[in-house]
Amino acid sequence: MAQAGYHEKLTSDVHESERNDSPPPPPPPQKPRNFWEKLGFYNLAVLTLGTVAIALAIGFLCFLWGSAAHARHFGTFPEAWFMIAWADWMKSTVTLCSVLIRVATAAQLGVFAAVVAALILERVGVPTEDLPLISMIRCLNSGPHSLALSIYNSIFTGALLPYSVLIVVAILNAFALQFTSTILLQDFNNANVVRPQEPVPIAFGVTNDAKFGETTNVYGGTDYWKAAPVNYPRFAEYKELGSTGANWIDTGKTYRGFLPFRESSDRNALRNYTGPMMISDARVVCIKPTMSNISVDTEAEYPTILATYDWNNTHPDLTPASAGEAGENAGNTINCTIPTADWFIRGRSWGTSLCSMGNPVRLLGGIKPDYDDASLTSGHTSSHLLLNVTGNITEWKSSLSEGSVLEPVESSKPLWTSFARNDVSLEITMCFFNPLPADYVASASTEAPGKDFELGYSRTNGVFDTTDLRTAFGATGKILTPAERGLFQLHSVSNWTAQQTNVLFNKTTQPFLWEVVQKTDSQEEGVGDTTFFNEYCPPKWSMHRTHAAIVQQTLQKTSNPAITLQTLWTILLQMAYYDFLPEYDLTETAHYDMAVEVNVPTGWAAFAVVLGLLFIHFFLVVTAVVLFLSRTEMSLLGNSWQAVSQVMSTDTAHVVQHGATASDKEVKRSMKDNGITDGRIRITKSIHSGRTEATAVRQRHGATYSTPAGHV
Repeated sequence: MAQAGYHEKLTSDVHESERNDSPPPPPPPQKPRNFWEKLGFYNLAVLTLGTVAIALAIGFLCFLWGSAAHARHFGTFPEAWFMIAWADWMKSTVTLCSVLIRVATAAQLGVFAAVVAALILERVGVPTEDLPLISMIRCLNSGPHSLALSIYNSIFTGALLPYSVLIVVAILNAFALQFTSTILLQDFNNANVVRPQEPVPIAFGVTNDAKFGETTNVYGGTDYWKAAPVNYPRFAEYKELGSTGANWIDTGKTYRGFLPFRESSDRNALRNYTGPMMISDARVVCIKPTMSNISVDTEAEYPTILATYDWNNTHPDLTPASAGEAGENAGNTINCTIPTADWFIRGRSWGTSLCSMGNPVRLLGGIKPDYDDASLTSGHTSSHLLLNVTGNITEWKSSLSEGSVLEPVESSKPLWTSFARNDVSLEITMCFFNPLPADYVASASTEAPGKDFELGYSRTNGVFDTTDLRTAFGATGKILTPAERGLFQLHSVSNWTAQQTNVLFNKTTQPFLWEVVQKTDSQEEGVGDTTFFNEYCPPKWSMHRTHAAIVQQTLQKTSNPAITLQTLWTILLQMAYYDFLPEYDLTETAHYDMAVEVNVPTGWAAFAVVLGLLFIHFFLVVTAVVLFLSRTEMSLLGNSWQAVSQVMSTDTAHVVQHGATASDKEVKRSMKDNGITDGRIRITKSIHSGRTEATAVRQRHGATYSTPAGHV
């Protein structure tokens, strides 16, 4: 029952009343709209704040990429960037920036969709079946994908083609922007960057006098000549060009510093170092000695050469040791075992040995003055004879039988004094080494990451490959800089003596390293300890096979005994230094920086792709907004009542009435049956009513509609 004062209309009454009612009065005149009224506050905020957000994200990404490039190429970078990289937050930061970009572009594309929907409705029109959706898009900010169906339904409409292109490009670009993070991470790779320098206490020497006293055998149980290092550590080097005379060769001033880092990874990561460092003078001088009173004892178990040698008037920096100094050999006589071919593989190895001669000579011009105190072993020049022999024991005995002696012969090797008899020959050169190892406050640096050196081995040929190692030690005959050889550059100073730790810190370490290259175990005066450069000889003359391979290949490739022995002696000193390094208890502050591996952008290709996608995005949005502001008059974005009201018109009355109780599918089927789907609807001002409304503009089956057309 109806309540008093209320009369409920039946559906038939409503239709009859609506058909008989007079039309509503025309709407008031439309006032001109400003651009902010047309776009709406929300859309203006989205466009403005979205652009700011994208700019901030791109700016921060530029900071990450640019700092990474500067760190890799110039070695400097902002502290904030390094904190992000070191904490491994770089990818997370890029992901967050990508999220910000995706959110901002998605919101702006919602405005883009509303703008394009308004343009299509006012300038081109849409199929009747798409009218409600396209009208509502103007206030929903749903994105360009919501316009895709309208493009499909109007694919053959030429006037819609420019807008269709905009929409398709926007959809594809929006899809690509969803993968911003994935794209940007394609620029990432592991790279080495240098950490800022920090002062760190570092151990560099030994203060325990009892441990390294005069009565202690420092190297007890250890013979570095018969052992091999695990690897060959990188070292720092300062070198000047060598020189060659008529009967001598000089490697030139060569200072080699051993870095106080036991771990290979630390040495490899190190870029700059300033602090205590063990430095050895690696200069070697070899001369052509004068030999006299030569005889060979072939009756002994192994042939032995006895002779007197003279090195005077050869190299200007060679001077006799002080009279009475420990190690001086009166008469300069030698007694050395001959390295006969019985112990060498003919055709692959030279019959070469090294015979230690004690300390009859001083090599001047070193990194610091030689010691004058005869009680000190360290700092005295080490003198060695290098022998090169052909012939086995049988050939030596037969060639020198019945009082025969070796006779001097001319040698093709300028540094060697040569003798021969029948099937045997003997070549002799004499080399001097004064390493003067001491601790200095020194600086070393390298511009590129490196690694310790290794000795190769060919399983096919069964021999060691020393090429890379010889290159590192400068034992190839080519003049290369320390950087080209993978070394640190040791920075020279004008006064090395003033840089010693005992001068700067009043801290003195025990000078024991020099003894490792001085093989003088023989107690017989004039008898030198002999080492064969072959690992398969009797144990008392043998050396480790790796040392033998390095010596043999260096001699054969360069024919330079000075470079050969310089390489061997540096390796032996390194082995002793790093062997005792864990026991160093004398410390001082050092400053160094190390390269650390971080995962950072190492290229710009992916970043450029993202910038390109954003350029397309802004081009689409700006183009659509400019067209909207200049070519539309009846659309106020974000206004839902306007979107609904403009759909209601005489041309759409039948469809609207039928659609009130039907699904979209049923409405579209009805429109198809009535031919309505062949027409197009656009928003325009009706001449008949003066109202802005949906108006039929064209129908494909021959019926053409004017602006105030009748029923659809």
